[in-house]
Amino acid sequence: MPQKLWIKNLSKNKYIRLLAMSLVIIIALSFVQDFADFLDENSDKVVKLGVNKHCNPSKSICSASIINEGEFQRISFGIKGSTAVAKEFSMAITAIGFDFEGIDSVSVSFEMQGENFDNNMVLFTPDRSKNQVVPENWNAVAKLPIAPDKRTDWLAVIKLKSSKKEYQAEFPFAQR
Repeated sequence: MPQKLWIKNLSKNKYIRLLAMSLVIIIALSFVQDFADFLDENSDKVVKLGVNKHCNPSKSICSASIINEGEFQRISFGIKGSTAVAKEFSMAITAIGFDFEGIDSVSVSFEMQGENFDNNMVLFTPDRSKNQVVPENWNAVAKLPIAPDKRTDWLAVIKLKSSKKEYQAEFPFAQR
């Protein structure tokens, strides 16, 4: 009988109830975050393009393509060169087949397996010299984040946002 009385008094304690509610909220938020990550990876809005894992965009132009709703779409990515002093390099992207959707933005972020680099997204600017309604050529200048232990196994993740969908292509490369 005294044990039931102790549990009854414990359930009346407002701090214990607050702690229990906090734990329930934290667990619920954890499940929601996991579900959001799952949806983000498997969303219909993100179209992942195929990539040739043996192509190095710092040595040649690499492409990823897909046939989407009967239209051939291709993203070609190349790293033009770097300046030794600033460790910056220029990049070029050609996006073909996005005329029916329009391109809102093109960006790249640099990733490395097992590493976390904050705020390394670089936006490309469209080349409007050809007066195209939807520019095909995009350019940017970037600086790679400092890699740990002199690693050079980079992954350039290109994100192209159109008015309808988001496209993603990954290009593995080794720094020159």
